[in-house]
Order: sequence, then structure tokens, then C-alpha cells
Amino acid sequence: MNSIRRFCSWLGRFRPKPLGDLLAIEFDDVGARVIVLDRLEPDWNQAFAWQDVLRVCFKDAGLYRSDVLFITVVGRSKPVVVLMEARGAPVLIGELAKRNLFPEKVWRRAFGDTSGGTHCWPPEQ
Repeated sequence: MNSIRRFCSWLGRFRPKPLGDLLAIEFDDVGARVIVLDRLEPDWNQAFAWQDVLRVCFKDAGLYRSDVLFITVVGRSKPVVVLMEARGAPVLIGELAKRNLFPEKVWRRAFGDTSGGTHCWPPEQ
């Protein structure tokens, strides 16, 4: 029995960890942070202030990949990228809605999309 447990433990090291074990989202009254928990490149560590958010886009990635939030902020050439399977990402959506940065009608439409679409607020003009 002990050898079976050791084998299962060894095998488990090769299985990918869920994204919620690798990446987390934290926020407060000032802004939000994307934090690497384990095994990801340090570039995934990102932060932004609420007042600097220019645009939020939700990209549906289909059934087998993580949906993604792209948050465009003042002073950054690339958007902040948030994988929706990261720990705390669903709560971040609620906070963005509460702050009128990604209204409920937009995120509800985005979450219902399974066609690979992208939904942004504010919309492109």
C-alpha cells in the first residue's frame, strides 16, 4: 500500500496545477494586484490603481482554456492580463462592476458567450 501512495505522489508532480493554485488576485480601495503563487514567470505579477483603468475587455477562450480579462491602464504599453481561473478573479469582476469599470450588463453578456468573442467597456467608438 505504501508503494502505491509513493507512486501516486510521484505521478502527481507531473500533473499541472489548477490556475487558482498558481495565480491570485487581491484588491483594496486603491487598486488590484495579480500575484504569482507558484511556477509562473514573474512577469505575471502586475498591479494597477482603480483610477488608472481606461478599459476592460473579457475574452472568451472556449471550453478548454481560461477566459481572460485585459485591463488597459494609464502608463502601461500592454494591458494587465487576468486569467479568470486565478484565485479571486470572479470577485474582481464584481469589484470592477461596483466601480462602473465593467458594468453588469456587459459582464453577463461576456460570461454567456461561448463563441470566442471579446466584450469591452467602454466599447470602441
